[in-house]
Amino acid sequence: MSKPIIEIKNFSYRYEGAGEIMLKDLNLTINEGEFIGVVGCNRAGKSTLCKCLVGILPFVVGGDWEGEIVIDGKSLNDTRGEGAFETIGIVFQDAESQFTQPTVEDEMAFAMCNYGFPRDVIQERIRYAAKACGLEDLLGRSPFRLSGGQQQRLAVGCILALQPRVLILDESTSQLDPIGRDDIFRLVGDLNKQGKTVIMVDHNIEKIAECVDKVLVLHDGNLVAFHDPHKVFSDKEKMNSHFVRLPQVTDAAIALKDQLDIGGDMPVSLAEAIPVFQKLGKEE
Repeated sequence: MSKPIIEIKNFSYRYEGAGEIMLKDLNLTINEGEFIGVVGCNRAGKSTLCKCLVGILPFVVGGDWEGEIVIDGKSLNDTRGEGAFETIGIVFQDAESQFTQPTVEDEMAFAMCNYGFPRDVIQERIRYAAKACGLEDLLGRSPFRLSGGQQQRLAVGCILALQPRVLILDESTSQLDPIGRDDIFRLVGDLNKQGKTVIMVDHNIEKIAECVDKVLVLHDGNLVAFHDPHKVFSDKEKMNSHFVRLPQVTDAAIALKDQLDIGGDMPVSLAEAIPVFQKLGKEE
């Protein structure tokens, strides 16, 4: 049985000087090896939660908080956020703005050099991360001459080289075309199959429903749902009330529920929906 890697206990957060509480009394546990999709409308608290998980909030930027976040058995309250980056790596939305080095290889080495890693370890980890992210033939290229999808893969590679056990992606596909988006989902899916815990904030409901183990729904700083995609997206009334769109196949299945004679949870992916809708065609 997988053990907890992240435990959030009665956690609330408010930005310094702000009146609005951005996260409100959250309680949830993420187990090692899970793939979690985080969804919700704008200002739901998704990015705030990601920054709290790595200690940027409140221990670097500041703010008011209650409760605690426990990472791999250690409370961030006790460590003041130190050590979170040893367990969790985070990739933000705009990858290009994070690059400072002249080549892809230098960019991947940068954080490790700052941490004082031995040269042979740095080279070994660069080879591993470059292969995992499909960047082996691009190590000598400038990060600023990469495509958007390649830049996001480089951002993942830079974090992967540090070998965190948890990978957070905060809307990392929002500026990509469909091919680049699918590449990132495929990459993090492969990493998850290799044992990485993945937490992914994304607005692409279809890909989230297809790929993740659990969906975490936030609205106005509150935890609305935290369950497998079928349970979450089968509750159309609840999702609509919190402005979360359903996968198109799920929406269609709910509309045809009586005709399809579906007794349990709705399909959430095209692969699941095809045999269900084929029954309707045979009946007609």
